[in-house]
Amino acid sequence: MKRHHRAAPLAVLLALGLNAGAAAGGDGHGTDAFAGYSFASIGEVNRHGADLAVGLDLVGPLSGFVDLSTHWGGESGGTFNDLTLMAGPGLRFGTRGGTVFFVRALLGLVRDKFTISVLDVDLSEGSNRFGVMGGGGVDFKVSTALAVRLQGDYLWHDVSEGQSSGYRAAAGIVYRFGSAR
Repeated sequence: MKRHHRAAPLAVLLALGLNAGAAAGGDGHGTDAFAGYSFASIGEVNRHGADLAVGLDLVGPLSGFVDLSTHWGGESGGTFNDLTLMAGPGLRFGTRGGTVFFVRALLGLVRDKFTISVLDVDLSEGSNRFGVMGGGGVDFKVSTALAVRLQGDYLWHDVSEGQSSGYRAAAGIVYRFGSAR
């Protein structure tokens, strides 16, 4: 019986917090799509690539993010390629159609591939594994529907050998759907 008495105030506080977040967020930030250049340094190998992401309103400043990126680079006569597909929650703050700051924590798939050429024959080894990425960024208003994004993330993925963590920085264009207000 005492558990109900403890759970009720917690539920009320949670509901008030979500309502306060929705009030502070106003209309929310809507849905946005990002596309841009991405640089990653993973396991001391620098890689260039591309990043695509979508941000969606959930409740107040709480948002959902989906992120897809690919990078490639070489070291010691070989080529490293990676692909990440991550999704998770985050927070967005700022004015809809204006400057927006965000932080996020994403979980998902990391696919790595290493290729080396020997006597005109390509030898490859690849792996798929779980990854975690956390970071944030800022969208600077260009117009009501367009913004320029700068973001940085830290990536961790489980690799049995060698370095398994690194960072990623990206810059590109954001299109804000329904921002014609």
